Amino acid sequence: MKKLVLLCMFLVVSCFANAQDMIVKKDGSIVKAKILEVSDESIKYKKEDNLDGPTYTVLKSNLTSVNYANGEVEKFESTVKAEKKNEDEDEDSEKEEKPKSNPILEDANLKKTVEGIAKDCGEQLIRNCANGKVDNSTTEIFWDGVYKDAITNEIIVPIRASWKPKWTDGAGKWIKGKITVASTGEKKWIYQNDNGLAFSGCAKGFKFK
Repeated sequence: MKKLVLLCMFLVVSCFANAQDMIVKKDGSIVKAKILEVSDESIKYKKEDNLDGPTYTVLKSNLTSVNYANGEVEKFESTVKAEKKNEDEDEDSEKEEKPKSNPILEDANLKKTVEGIAKDCGEQLIRNCANGKVDNSTTEIFWDGVYKDAITNEIIVPIRASWKPKWTDGAGKWIKGKITVASTGEKKWIYQNDNGLAFSGCAKGFKFK
């Protein structure tokens, strides 16, 4: 029984004595080593078959993983990919933050024409949907949404027509929609919504003169 215990102890000691670190490189090669120091960017080690020899240094970016003698495994590939992904996301965020140019706003004559069309259409829409006289009315153009369709060459103008009925309290009434202007000058109205269902009927069936 004592001999069996001694044999088991000998095997355990032998396993620990032969335990070694293994460095796995991205090129597929494996280095049996004794790791001396681990920093954020590199690893210093001695070769397992020459522990009295020189100290080597390898960058973590060139490694796939390190298998330590105690069974712990440290992988680097996923870290590199995560850092790359974060860099790409940062670049995408910077791209998104850059304001996009609007050729319609850069063309003074075209911008003036769009303003005239929106004002005329807004007044027509208010006359069609407002009951009786109004104290005041406005037509807003959402310039960030104005664009020219590259296929149909139509200019799309999002607007909001608002008015305040005479002798009433409150902020007033409004209708939102889009005006499409064809290259021939033909204008069409696309209803979106309003601040109540009372005007959806007149706004949906509205046509420009």
